[in-house]
Amino acid sequence: MRLRELLEFMAELDERTGYPVPAPKGFASRWSEGLRLPKGPSRRLLFTGALYQLAPYIWRLVDLLKLVEAPSTSSFALLRAARTLSGSFDLSLLPLLRPEPYLLEWSNRVLRSIASILLRSGVDFMYVPEVSDLYSGALLRDYGLQEAFRRHAKVVVEAVDKTGAEEIIVLDPHTHDTVTEGYRAALGRGLKVVNYMELVRPTRQARGEVVIHDSCVYARRLGVVERPRLLLRDAGYDVVEPLRSREWTYCCGGPLEALMPSLAYSIARTRAKELSMAGTRVVTACPICYLNLRRAALEEGLHVNLFDIAELLGGES
Repeated sequence: MRLRELLEFMAELDERTGYPVPAPKGFASRWSEGLRLPKGPSRRLLFTGALYQLAPYIWRLVDLLKLVEAPSTSSFALLRAARTLSGSFDLSLLPLLRPEPYLLEWSNRVLRSIASILLRSGVDFMYVPEVSDLYSGALLRDYGLQEAFRRHAKVVVEAVDKTGAEEIIVLDPHTHDTVTEGYRAALGRGLKVVNYMELVRPTRQARGEVVIHDSCVYARRLGVVERPRLLLRDAGYDVVEPLRSREWTYCCGGPLEALMPSLAYSIARTRAKELSMAGTRVVTACPICYLNLRRAALEEGLHVNLFDIAELLGGES
């Protein structure tokens, strides 16, 4: 019953706001404030997919759902109340759903870094906030909400078409897979994409070792394995391989965190310990991986520092 209500809540919230988790209006484009990003026209549209922006809010939702898992808790009543209020109430005002300032800063920093690296690498693109920061619908697809996902995908495709873009630049593995294979399955047509890592070169030189964590989606579904390593080496880093890497990478626990937080945490804990055995500086290329590994590292007291690859390649830090 609880799982069904959670899924219904996510689908209804997405239909009302365009996002499946509670977040304030306008949050998805705040990262770009003050930046002079090109408005076009261009054949390429920067498409964030909003997953980095949603990461701080997903973190807080998982905090709530961890309480929901306990049979004696009354916190599930809060989720029911949130569902009732979501049409007229800013859910970010609920204390349990107010995101950590650090994660908001991290999310903005990563996105601003990516935009900066693209510009410094001479990549021609346009940024249209009301389209570029639409959510991809990845969680709806992952959780089997087929009708909600089909509706959402149709909205995104029509919005992208109106910009005149021939190709979108994507930033994370879940968005990449969703707008290609996911949309193709739901609508009979996927968007043409290029991953930002294929377009950029490092804009900063550094030294030292970094332990690389491969996203399951990147490594096993999309074949994105060598490019992150090449970029890190070009930036001056020595890339350290953990116990399980490349196509044999071990899962971070996502996207289970919003359905079964304890199971997701157990998986993330195993992976975080593996990574910490290989070194103290760990790099990810996926916001879901970053969230789950950070939570596990903090709660297990592991001495590791996590970074998104964009933070190490250049841009803002």
